[in-house]
Amino acid sequence: MSAATKGASYVLGSHAIERERLARQHAIWRDAMLSSWDRAGFGPGQRLLDLGCGPGFASCELAERVGPAGQVLAIDSAPAYLAHLQQQLQQKALPQLRTLQHDLASSSESPPLALEGDSWAGAWCRWVAMFLPRLEPLLDLVSQALRPGGRLVLHEYVQWNTFALHPGGSALARFVERCIQHWRDHGGNPDVAQRLPALLEARGFRLLHSSSLMACSPSDHPKTQWLLDFLSSYPAQLIAAGRWSAAEQAGLEAELAWGQRHASLWVTPALVDMVWERP
Repeated sequence: MSAATKGASYVLGSHAIERERLARQHAIWRDAMLSSWDRAGFGPGQRLLDLGCGPGFASCELAERVGPAGQVLAIDSAPAYLAHLQQQLQQKALPQLRTLQHDLASSSESPPLALEGDSWAGAWCRWVAMFLPRLEPLLDLVSQALRPGGRLVLHEYVQWNTFALHPGGSALARFVERCIQHWRDHGGNPDVAQRLPALLEARGFRLLHSSSLMACSPSDHPKTQWLLDFLSSYPAQLIAAGRWSAAEQAGLEAELAWGQRHASLWVTPALVDMVWERP
C-alpha cells in the first residue's frame, strides 16, 4: 500500500503488477495529494523533491505544477521504477523533472551531489517512512536539502491495524496482523507516523498542519476498491514468505466476497496528512 523507496526495504516489490496497483492507488488518492500540495504552497517556479517516487506518478504531476521555471528531483532506490519513469519522460515534455537513484535508508556523511545546499522549497513523501529500517537518513536528508521555510508534506500511517471489515472480518483481522508482522520483520513500522513528530521537532521542524485521511466506506466506494486491490495482490507474497496459508486465503476470500454482497463497512488503515516547515 505504498509508494516507498521500492528497493530492498520495500517488501511489496517493484514488479509490473505492483506498478499497476500503484497507478490505481495514485488515482484514488490523487485529490488528497493535491489538497496537501495546495496547503503547503507548492507552485510554479519552485524546486521540489519527490522522496521515494516509485514509478513517478506523483513526480510528473509535481513537474506539471512547478512548470518549466521550476525543478523536480524524483528519488528512489529501485532501478525498475526509475526506468519506468524515464520511459514516461520520453513521452512527456517535462525537462524540469530529473531522477536520482538513492536509498533513503542509507546514511552518509554528505547528501548526494544533486541535493547539496539547502535550496529546495519543498518535499513530498508518501508511504515511504513506514518501510525504512532507519528513519534518520531520510530526515537528515530533508533537513539538509530544504531551505529555511521549506515545506515537507508527509502521508504516512499512524495505526495500520485499524484496517477492518464490519460486520465479521475475523479473517481480515488475521491477515492484517500477519502483514504487520511481516513488515516489522523487514525493519518496517506500519505505525511510523507515531514517531515522526518527535523526530522532526528535534530537528527544529514546525508542524503546520495535521489531519486524518482515514476512510470508512461501503463496498462500491473507491477507497474500498483500493483495499480490495491490495487484498488481491499481497496474499501471494505472504504465502511465499510462509506467513499465510492457502486455507487461510480461502477463508479470507470467502469473507471478502460476503462483505461485498452485503451492507458492510470497510475501514482503511489510519493515515495522517502532515505539513512541516523547516526553520
